[in-house]
Parts: sequence; structure tokens; C-alpha cells
Amino acid sequence: MENLFRLWKTCVLVGVIWLFVSTSAFASIHTYSDQNSVLYRSLSRLQDDSNRAWQVVFYKRFPIGQPNSVHLRLVGFPGAVTIDHPRSLELEANRSLLSIEDVTSKDFPIAHVGEYDFKPILNQLDTDTKLTLILPLKSGEARLKVPQDTALEWWRVASWQPEQ
Repeated sequence: MENLFRLWKTCVLVGVIWLFVSTSAFASIHTYSDQNSVLYRSLSRLQDDSNRAWQVVFYKRFPIGQPNSVHLRLVGFPGAVTIDHPRSLELEANRSLLSIEDVTSKDFPIAHVGEYDFKPILNQLDTDTKLTLILPLKSGEARLKVPQDTALEWWRVASWQPEQ
């Protein structure tokens, strides 16, 4: 009977760990290249303060013959959120509030997608800064806390240089 109880406790513990890992932020870094550019990106799934899921893509692009760019793309669930374009995204970083320009394409606007230029504010952040994104929505604001491991991936992406 004691062995059965230990087995049950182990199964519950494994289930709780699996649930925690499967619902926490998931991130991955990938490199893509074509004949015109190289792209290095971190892809995450985060939840806002209203438990809505967001796909968060932080990427650095190196177009051939042009300056590189560092952008953050936020993708909400269609019909659940409408981003208030062209309002800036705000970033709360260690009690400071930074404004990040909306650079979403005006030629192809999608209500639940926003693209923001991170490059101008990178020098105002450091690797141990706690980050919260404040998304401008038509219905108000949504807050996304960025886990430390995701923020560190963003740092890796921002500091990456393609091989020559």
C-alpha cells in the first residue's frame, strides 16, 4: 500500500511539473535567410493580464545593403483584441516607462497584429531589467509581463551579428 501511495505522489508531482512547463512562456530562437536578408528571431507565447494568449516575435533583420532593424511583433487572437494603431507600445522597465513606435505596415493592417521598433530603446535597457509590455488596445490596455528567460533571449537576438 505504501508503494502505491508513493507511485501516486510521483504521478501527481510529474503532472504538476508538466502542467507548469506546458503553460509557462515558451520561447525558441531561429535563424532564417534568403537572397535579400538574414533574420534572427525569438518566438514566445505569453498571456496578458486578462489571460489572452499572444504570440510574441522579437527579431533582428539584416537586409542586404540596408541598416539592420530590431522589431517586436505582437499577434493576438483574431476577434478577441484590436490593437489601437498607430499608438505606441509602452514598455515598463524598472519603474521607467519607454515609448516604442508602432511601425505596423499601413499597406496591410491587421487589427490583432502590431509591429514595434525596438532598436531606438535598446541602449536604455540591461539584461536584468524586468519588462512589462503595455499594449494599446481599442478597448483600453493589456499588460504582458516578459519572463526573464524570454528577455534574455531578446538580448541574444539584439546583439547577434550574422557571419560574414
